Amino acid sequence: MNTKMKKILRTVAMVIIALMVVGGGVWMITGRSPMAIIVKSALHQMDTESYDKAMADKTDKSTTEIPADVVFPREAFQYTIGNMQVFEVPAENDTKPVVLYLHGGAYVHNFTSQHWKAMAEWAKTTGCGIVAPNYPLLPLHTAAEAHPLMLRLYRDLLKGIPASRVLIMGDSAGGGFTLALAQQIRHDSLDLPRRLVLISPWVDVMGGDPSLQGRDNWLTIDVLQKYGTAWAGQMDVSDPVISPLYGDMEGLPPTDLFTGTWEVFYTDVCKTYDKMKAAGVDVRLHVAEKMGHVYPLWPSPEGRKARHEIAKIIKTCES
Repeated sequence: MNTKMKKILRTVAMVIIALMVVGGGVWMITGRSPMAIIVKSALHQMDTESYDKAMADKTDKSTTEIPADVVFPREAFQYTIGNMQVFEVPAENDTKPVVLYLHGGAYVHNFTSQHWKAMAEWAKTTGCGIVAPNYPLLPLHTAAEAHPLMLRLYRDLLKGIPASRVLIMGDSAGGGFTLALAQQIRHDSLDLPRRLVLISPWVDVMGGDPSLQGRDNWLTIDVLQKYGTAWAGQMDVSDPVISPLYGDMEGLPPTDLFTGTWEVFYTDVCKTYDKMKAAGVDVRLHVAEKMGHVYPLWPSPEGRKARHEIAKIIKTCES
């Protein structure tokens, strides 16, 4: 090995050590994951200032685009259900499952690049189809408008494929939306989807564990409650459509719950697991120690591991 190469390797090693020291210091001093702090800067903020800004923004969010740097293995196309834009990527073949994905964002923010990247990854590694609705959002819309459109989308989806090939998945607000939708599907005696995957689901809009607020460097409980109240509109915040933790869990399809111990939703997700288990649902709880909100979407080893686990779950829905 020549002298120049040795110098390069020595420099790289020093940089890695410095990052480890700084990262470890951040973890010990703040009790928060350095990766979570990086992810927070990449995703939507959840503080009072961002709430005021988001709710004052009357921009039409009814249309969006897939980021140019996100490539799906099969060409995506668009259509509308009512006034709701829907993206769809076909499944690899007629045996592969179709994932209906409801994105998070406190019911006010649209898809992020992390959502698109995760969906593209699963479409590639499992051959699944993707259906991604751009559902109506705050501040111009509420749950009363979004839920009927989502139910209509599900009904239309079943006209082309059997429910046994459908997996409904969502993160954060989209995770709560997914659970509420599943409860409505069962109530309306429609064919149930094969499985649910709920990533850090927001199941009680007035919930959140204050004892974990100091660990969660992203979500702020009082701000979330403001968003939840706005999303409810004229409905009660404890209505299962808004807070599905209070809904009937009996008869729901097999469900996988993902949560981190350092997110304010952790306790509510555990309550959801307990309630589903007591109702006889085939439910599994995936807990990541010292991980924050929606960690399966993070560009971290823990996030990659969770996405791999979710890919295995998707594959179980093949016909």
